[in-house]
Amino acid sequence: MKRYALRILALTGMVMGLLSGCMFRSVDELYAIPQPSKDYEALQRRLSEVIGQGGEYAAPLSGELIQAVQLQDLDSDGNQEAIAFFRFPNEEKPLRIYIFTQRGEEYEAMTVIEHAGTAIDSVDYVQMDDSPLREIVVSWQISDRVRSLTAYAIGPGVAEELLRTDYVSYRLADLDQDNQQELVVFRTPVEGVPQAELYDFREELAMVGTAPLSGGITQVVDGGVRTGYLTGRVPALFAVSTYGENGSITDIFTCQNGELRNVTLDEETGESGETVRFYTQAAERDINGDGIMELPQPIPVMEYRLTGETVSFWLIHWRQFDTEGNPSHVFTTYHNERDGWYFILPDHWGSRVTMSRSDLPGGGERSVTFSYWEGDEAVEPKPFLTIYRLTGSSRVARANQGQRFLLADDEEDVLYAAEFRDGWDCGLTQEEAQERFYRIRTDWYNGN
Repeated sequence: MKRYALRILALTGMVMGLLSGCMFRSVDELYAIPQPSKDYEALQRRLSEVIGQGGEYAAPLSGELIQAVQLQDLDSDGNQEAIAFFRFPNEEKPLRIYIFTQRGEEYEAMTVIEHAGTAIDSVDYVQMDDSPLREIVVSWQISDRVRSLTAYAIGPGVAEELLRTDYVSYRLADLDQDNQQELVVFRTPVEGVPQAELYDFREELAMVGTAPLSGGITQVVDGGVRTGYLTGRVPALFAVSTYGENGSITDIFTCQNGELRNVTLDEETGESGETVRFYTQAAERDINGDGIMELPQPIPVMEYRLTGETVSFWLIHWRQFDTEGNPSHVFTTYHNERDGWYFILPDHWGSRVTMSRSDLPGGGERSVTFSYWEGDEAVEPKPFLTIYRLTGSSRVARANQGQRFLLADDEEDVLYAAEFRDGWDCGLTQEEAQERFYRIRTDWYNGN
């Protein structure tokens, strides 16, 4: 409420300022091209000087910060430094990061970071110790397959290198809840055990612990390491790796009593067997919005008169984990990736559900039907619920056809509707079915 009130006051002030200014301006002033601030002009002069020396902008390729010029308060003085990313072709160390600090209305070069490589992959600005200065963590792309990770302490005229290592993935997170960021680096050496390495500031930035990844992995998935919470609000890292043939496995890491642990690793098998899955459309995410990360456990749906070896339908059991790697069930969903929706199944449906789909010619109506089936091939399943995806100019009329009812409002020219069938009483009302229906958003597959 306080933030909302501040926004209203700020907006009111802006509007009043605009009105008062416009009421007393000439026509020429009203239509004049806006002039850049002196700060902007000063910074632009410094950037132009770098370009004049042969530099070209080389923005980071990935991560949340991908601008060629970024503003960050690195020394906690309330003023933002300007960080600019350049490439100098044909130089021995072609990649350079210029850090400019503001002095009055001018910008001065604070320091320059140079590195060999083909591109700057990513950058993070983090608080890793108790000093007011923030550290900079940079991933450099050395070649198509090789990347180098460095961490720097920045000061006037100096960029002290605190760490340099090769890696396949990394993540910054406050795992020990000390209000400072730790760095976890994932490595899969050609010879040796794939492992996670914990780097923390204890007088200096150093590796303070390691924990193995699952032994059966092929590679840590690019971008597959995420932060989240276990039950009890314990911070953790969730590292997804390729496993076997077309499978994946998730290792969960925590920092407890200063020690990095893979809490899901089975010491006998050397793998996190509880998190292996071969249906990989679903990704880790906080699917129920309670602040705890859920992991998907796909289960094949039994099929009536199976015609092939490929599984047509999967149910997903969503589970949370505790600090000992023990799972607890949250709920079960069916995800229809093709049609863009998922549905939370009531627990009392159990394993007595089978499914079928029907697509009308032209693609304007696609549907999935849930049926009750005990598994006896001699007894046909009893359909009890059909969910429709409707498109085209007649979608509204078809959504109201017969006993159908809307599940979601019209969005992007798509309607979703449902219809209860007479085969079995599934125990849901229309309102309960609507509450259990969700669209799959574009960020669903990567778990955001």
